[in-house]
Amino acid sequence: KGASGKWGIKHVVRSEVAPIMVSRSGEVIRRTDEELAADLLEPNVCIVKFETTKGPLKVRIVPSWAPKGAQRFMQLVADKYYADLAIYRAVPNFLIQFGVTNDMERTSKYQAIPDDLLRGVPIVDGTICFAAAGANTRTATVCIFLGEYPQLGGNPWETPVGKVCDESMGVLHSIFTGYGDMPQCGGAGPDPIQLEELGNDYIKENFPAC
Repeated sequence: KGASGKWGIKHVVRSEVAPIMVSRSGEVIRRTDEELAADLLEPNVCIVKFETTKGPLKVRIVPSWAPKGAQRFMQLVADKYYADLAIYRAVPNFLIQFGVTNDMERTSKYQAIPDDLLRGVPIVDGTICFAAAGANTRTATVCIFLGEYPQLGGNPWETPVGKVCDESMGVLHSIFTGYGDMPQCGGAGPDPIQLEELGNDYIKENFPAC
C-alpha cells in the first residue's frame, strides 16, 4: 500500500514452478494431495479476498502452478478489474464464472496471454482457472469449479491458477445457481453478450438473485 493509500504491485519475484512428471504414455501425472497442499503454502502464494453478496471469498493464487496465469490474475486484481463485476454464469454442481464488463476502456488494456504448461494440478472443488476458447486465449474471465472434474484440465489453457481457501468454501457454495447455464450453452441464465453491451443493470433487472 503506497503513500496515496492505493494498493499496487511494487515488485515481482520470479517463482519456482511445480515440476512436471510425465508417464510413459506421455501424460502429465497428477500431483499428489500432499504436493498440492504444500503448493498452497508456498511463500510466494498470494491470498486475494473478493467481497460478494454472500460474504468474503478468499482465494490462493499459486504461481508455481501457472506462472503466466498467476501473473495476469494478480495484474487484474491490482488494476481492480474485478471490482463491481457480476457473476454471470453459475451452474449447479459445475462452476461459477465472472469477468465480463461493458467498460471497454477496462477490457482494452489486456491482450490474451500464452498458455502455461500443464503441471498435474487437478480441477477439484474450488479450483480457479481462466475461461478460454482454445490455445492462448486466456484474458480476464475466470471460472471457479463447484466439484471435481477429472475430464477437464487436459489442455494447457485449462491450467489452474489457484484455489478457494478452505474457510471460504461455504461462501462459494452459497452463491445462487438457480438460473442455470447461459443461453449459449442451452440454459436460461444471463447472456454474457447482453452483459457486455448493457453492463450490470442487465443482471440487476433480469437476474436479481445473481
